[in-house]
Amino acid sequence: MNKKTGLSLVSVSLILLGVVLLAPGRPFAQDQIARPKIFDEYYQLITDSDLYCSFYMLEDGKPRPEIRIIGAELMNEKNIFSDADVIYINQGAVHGIEIGQLFQIIGLREKIVPYGYVTGRHARARIVRLEAEMATAKVERGCGPVRVGDYLLPFEEEEGEIGKDDGFGDLDPAAGITGQVVYVEHDFHIAASGQWASISLGRQHCVQIGDRINVFHRAKPNLPREAVASAIIIDVRGATSTVKILGARDAVAIGDEIQLIAVR
Repeated sequence: MNKKTGLSLVSVSLILLGVVLLAPGRPFAQDQIARPKIFDEYYQLITDSDLYCSFYMLEDGKPRPEIRIIGAELMNEKNIFSDADVIYINQGAVHGIEIGQLFQIIGLREKIVPYGYVTGRHARARIVRLEAEMATAKVERGCGPVRVGDYLLPFEEEEGEIGKDDGFGDLDPAAGITGQVVYVEHDFHIAASGQWASISLGRQHCVQIGDRINVFHRAKPNLPREAVASAIIIDVRGATSTVKILGARDAVAIGDEIQLIAVR
């Protein structure tokens, strides 16, 4: 192929490429690029992880569940169990337990005075063998440590929530219900975006799942408060709730003030 013929082929190729790109109804490459998730206005505010792996407060005066883990197949080898491990529970067919029945495993953690015990959702358990007074189950979808002595509750499917984070800012303290952060799940007692915390507002304060709050911090008790985070309520009890931090410009700490900003 001579030099002239090569240049002609290049020219033809460039013309054809231009026709394809300018053809009616065909989007340009940049139009086909998906928008990054960070720019999406709406996203999953309450996820499966929030619903089935978070914690709540088992408040003082509330009875503990009757169904409990009393042993495990490998309990002589380890004391923490996870997916596919076999566990034994203290109820069976005479108590209404059925093969295939699904339970949620919960474990009590530290006590928070004056509220109650922080209770973690650690896994699911499916009944695989049944006796009169006892049942065998397999652990599923573990997201926390499962131990002998943990409790079981009938598993209930819950719905997440799609929405957007409206951010945080100054609020009139007299214009909404206020409380404080009473627990966060870290040794340093601080939480950041995407993490969970317990607050001192519950059903008795007329809050419900999906309500939004702002979190405020004071450098000193006698100084003005500053908004540091937004959060959404993911679980409600009598006097407490669990929230998920949506956005934060600073760490959320135990003792920080919270204020309800949006009620369903």
